[in-house]
Amino acid sequence: ITIDIETGGIGDDKSILQVYMGLCEKQNDQFFLVDEVNVLIKPNDDVYKITAESLTITNIDLVAHNKVAVTEKRAGTIIYDALRRWYDISKDKLIPIGHNVAFDIRRISNTLISQGSWDQYVSYRVIDTCTIAQFLRLRGNLPNDLSCSLVKLVEYFNIEVDGLPHEAKYDALSTVKVLENLLKNQLTFSKSSV
Repeated sequence: ITIDIETGGIGDDKSILQVYMGLCEKQNDQFFLVDEVNVLIKPNDDVYKITAESLTITNIDLVAHNKVAVTEKRAGTIIYDALRRWYDISKDKLIPIGHNVAFDIRRISNTLISQGSWDQYVSYRVIDTCTIAQFLRLRGNLPNDLSCSLVKLVEYFNIEVDGLPHEAKYDALSTVKVLENLLKNQLTFSKSSV
């Protein structure tokens, strides 16, 4: 599953504003989206913990967002139901794919669903494109001066995805495309060094 969240700023105390998760199937060297959940979220108590800078980065209009967002409690149910459904499809624990995905997982399992519910359907093994890109940069497969931020990797690989950076769906789907390119990059390097 590809995962991304948008929050009201840096830190575990900031509100989760959006969660996107997509069930992907790998065929050959590509991932295909099978199902998705895109949830706009507001705090259960309606008291947002945000920074102005975060809203500038994510371009979230909080007034419009609040009108259509569901509570954290409802979002947790939506996410739990999706994980259960996807687990039934995959017949195995789901493997999270993300860019700095540990943060996203921690926030989801600390705020929206319990760690036990998460662990029931999702593997602790993750695929983190930031870590993979850093490794490939150290090996010389990627330019040494390339920032391994998602935005810079999307630019480097000339990836096109509908939406805007820092929208959860855009970032999650871009991460999958980055992963495809990192895998191709590694295959190219391995074949040329043999």
